[in-house]
Amino acid sequence: MSFNPDVLSLVMVFLAIFMTFCSSLYGGRRTLPRLVAPCAFCLCACLASIADDWLLFIVFLELSSIALVFMVGEKDRDTARYYLYTQLAGGGILLVATALGSVRGFSIPMGPVPEGVFPLFVLGLGVKAALPGLHFWLPKTHSQAPAEASALLSGYAVKMGIYGLFRIVLSSSTVLMSLGALMAIWGAVMGPFQSDAKRLLAYSTLSQLGFMVAAISTGTELGRIAALAHLISHALAKGLLFFSAGGLEKIWGTRDLALTGPTFRSHRWMFFAFLIGALSMAGLPLSPGAWSKGLIKLSLEGHDLILLALTLSGVGTSLSLCKMGYYGFLKPFYGAEKRSIPGVVPLCSGFSMALMCLAILSLGALPPFRPVGSSLSSVLPAMVGLSLFVLIPVPFRPLSRPKDVEDMVPCLGDLFSRFVSSVRKLHSGNLVAYLFTLVTVAFVVLNFLQNAMKTLRR
Repeated sequence: MSFNPDVLSLVMVFLAIFMTFCSSLYGGRRTLPRLVAPCAFCLCACLASIADDWLLFIVFLELSSIALVFMVGEKDRDTARYYLYTQLAGGGILLVATALGSVRGFSIPMGPVPEGVFPLFVLGLGVKAALPGLHFWLPKTHSQAPAEASALLSGYAVKMGIYGLFRIVLSSSTVLMSLGALMAIWGAVMGPFQSDAKRLLAYSTLSQLGFMVAAISTGTELGRIAALAHLISHALAKGLLFFSAGGLEKIWGTRDLALTGPTFRSHRWMFFAFLIGALSMAGLPLSPGAWSKGLIKLSLEGHDLILLALTLSGVGTSLSLCKMGYYGFLKPFYGAEKRSIPGVVPLCSGFSMALMCLAILSLGALPPFRPVGSSLSSVLPAMVGLSLFVLIPVPFRPLSRPKDVEDMVPCLGDLFSRFVSSVRKLHSGNLVAYLFTLVTVAFVVLNFLQNAMKTLRR
């Protein structure tokens, strides 16, 4: 095993330690076995960040995912298994890609990968970073996990897929840029129509990951710096917002925004903490989000359609945050104003949220993180989103959620079972038939990968 930390690795290491500390503090008093999982996640995530080759990166990345499985399983074991299987699938694809690209028995050094396995790396990292179509695990896992686990999932775990893209994408890729724009739009469209506060934030995560993918795919140094800046600002803001959603659940016993009440009356400090995270997420001036989004838009100058997509996604982000703030803290949807508050937020959770607020405010005030001129363009989408929420509130009421890719997974499972049953019926025991089928499938798959590689490289 060999490790070779650089600036990008050290940023990821520091972020892992800070996010894990805040999440552990938010969880309150824990027994020794329950402290093992966060510590194991932090250790493995740090080792993955400084790994010197792809095999070592994948091993520690999967170990960090397994540690998160135990954290998610404290609340919902079915969701924990669901998360485990999807992450192992992504890790398996990465292992195959690493094996195919290795030369003379040595793993691929951490960095650019051979052209022949580039599409497989994008696919495997796409599962980790929730690229469009591969994001089916993200809303379900983020919404069902405990708040401290959701903060680590959204604030750091999905960023490891982004970190992998940092390493392999060194030139402009129109396909990846388009996928980033699609992620931003899709998350922004689905978010405002969620009634579960954590699902709402999960789709917001998907949208903001699209910003990072779009910036990385420019292949420029400015794009990489912008993506890294947004990675940091999003991790802090989204961690704080998931802590706020966890606070709502502790107070009202539910994540459903239709059943929460006027939390502002009894927990004003939590509303202001939510507001700090929301303003940074919306990219308003004097916040880290303003600086990072401004840099991303600078790096994408000349790509007008991509910039338009990111601007429209800003409207959706604003709508989502307005909905959570209004129904979660200010005005109950129905009946909640007549109910007594069943719970309170522990003091340790308040300290954790205060620490996150301090980090966001400090980064917003430091000279390197002051908004650049183009960050002012984030104000317009935020104001449009706020205006739409005020003037047309009916479509954004916390009612039933729309369907997404994850709702197709059970159907796909049934189809796969039927396919397997059909294949079993075709077993003839003829070795020549088996070899012919194997060679045909291998030819089709290799031809597809070759064409996909050429498309991505363009």
